[in-house]
Amino acid sequence: MTATALAGGDGIKQQLSVIQEIAKLLDRPLDPPRTVQSILRLLSQMLGLNCGRVLAPDSSGLVLEVKYSYGLTHARLAQGAFSVGYHEGVTGFVMRTGTIGLVTDIDQEPLYLQRITERSGGSHSPIAFIAVPILESGTPIGVLSVQREGIRHRAFDSDIAVLRVAASAIGQVMRIRQFLNQQTEHLMQENQSLKNSIVMEGMLQKSLSHGIIGSSESLMKAVKQCMQVAHSEAPVMLLGESGTGKEKFARMIHQQSDRSEHPFVCINCAAIPPDLLEAELFGYEKGSFTGANGAKKGKIMLADGGTLFLDEIGDMPLQLQAKLLRVLQERQVDPIGSTRGVPVNFRLITATHVNMQEHVNAGHFRLDLFYRLNVVPVYLPPLRTRHEDIRPLALHFLNELNHRYRRNITLHPAALHVLERYSWPGNVRQLQNVLERAMLMVEDEVIDQEQMTRILAEQSAVKLPKQGPDRPVEAGMAEERGVRGEAFLTGAMPRAYQWVHQDDAQRIRNALEQTRGNQAGAARLLNLTTRQLRYRMEKLGLRMVRD
Repeated sequence: MTATALAGGDGIKQQLSVIQEIAKLLDRPLDPPRTVQSILRLLSQMLGLNCGRVLAPDSSGLVLEVKYSYGLTHARLAQGAFSVGYHEGVTGFVMRTGTIGLVTDIDQEPLYLQRITERSGGSHSPIAFIAVPILESGTPIGVLSVQREGIRHRAFDSDIAVLRVAASAIGQVMRIRQFLNQQTEHLMQENQSLKNSIVMEGMLQKSLSHGIIGSSESLMKAVKQCMQVAHSEAPVMLLGESGTGKEKFARMIHQQSDRSEHPFVCINCAAIPPDLLEAELFGYEKGSFTGANGAKKGKIMLADGGTLFLDEIGDMPLQLQAKLLRVLQERQVDPIGSTRGVPVNFRLITATHVNMQEHVNAGHFRLDLFYRLNVVPVYLPPLRTRHEDIRPLALHFLNELNHRYRRNITLHPAALHVLERYSWPGNVRQLQNVLERAMLMVEDEVIDQEQMTRILAEQSAVKLPKQGPDRPVEAGMAEERGVRGEAFLTGAMPRAYQWVHQDDAQRIRNALEQTRGNQAGAARLLNLTTRQLRYRMEKLGLRMVRD
């Protein structure tokens, strides 16, 4: 028997040993990276098929990249990417055609790119390169390639046979891993969806417990923001139109905070005359001014340990803004007539329907105080942007009204449809008002479409406040939508609201002169209702002339 025959017999034994070891690896608990790397190590250590690497398309599907390797340096791996689109090199050819790629001497083959070839130190012996496709149902999903250095008496066909077995095993591992990744991703998505549902359900329950009705995305965003900051001490500024429920949100933040066992004190800065607001906020000592027959604690002192909610903060006079800023900086309040400060500890929540940036730019609000208050701005969406909440809100208010008036009134589906089509310039507060009016006026047990349409038609054109800081330029557009919404229901276009300007005073005087003081006639000349004319005369300080 010749030496070549003996070598061939030993080679077959080695190949069978490698195949047996590969089979054992597949019987172990699956760890794809370790399993594939172990297969590549077997090929190297037992057969001299070195620098094994498994390439597969990346996430884009445009580039073949090294997924697993053995015996290659990081520098070489960094170069091991091939364009699938252009089928570069031998590897790209194998991936494209699904055939075997064999280069007996890489230095003599121009197609071989030698990107990640590793040579033994100082060795100049020929290097062969073998690449076999990793198939799934006959379609290449990757490439297994190795290099064989030096002159070996073992035939390339035997190496290719072993590599095909190894590629089949690696393909099976890759498919299992892909399946596991897909299942894991699916489970993670389901888990995240479940978590989101639980969080959403929790937010819904908490918001419902505070009288905040609805499940629209924009409303839940506002609820989530409030919940996130409830346990902090950061000042919150609630932004949005009048009637969107700012006080309810403020109470929710307080009741979810660590101060929930302490007072929640609310004051509307626009509802109290400026000369009385200071006394209401800061309190006063006995004898500090005429009529101060005793000392009185202000709202700030009453909120000590709890939360102070300043509604319509944009209407606070400038001189009081400076005093409030001092309270926030020094954490003490100076009652009117007092010679010493009183320490206070409260969490501040403010609300406004005006655009505070414009207010600051116009000099109506202090910039330094604005920065103090606007740490966490939360925008409350108007009702017209969350139509899906109109139905549950209407049914909730109707249920409350039935309890209050001891009745059993229902809404006809067509009446609900009318409510859902309306633009609600007065937001939730207007919806509540309309339903109460409908209940008091209904003669039977059902509020029908005709009655609801009539009530909404009787609503006069309403001035819509500006849309909050992120949409100030759309105030006029929003007003127009409100007016057109009423016109849709009434069949007639009411007079749209016009903003009050100082230069309107002369126009009003001229109209009154033409009508000899008759306000109804002057209103017609100015294309206003009588109520709108009187409102402007009051705002502009014009003398009221009775009809």
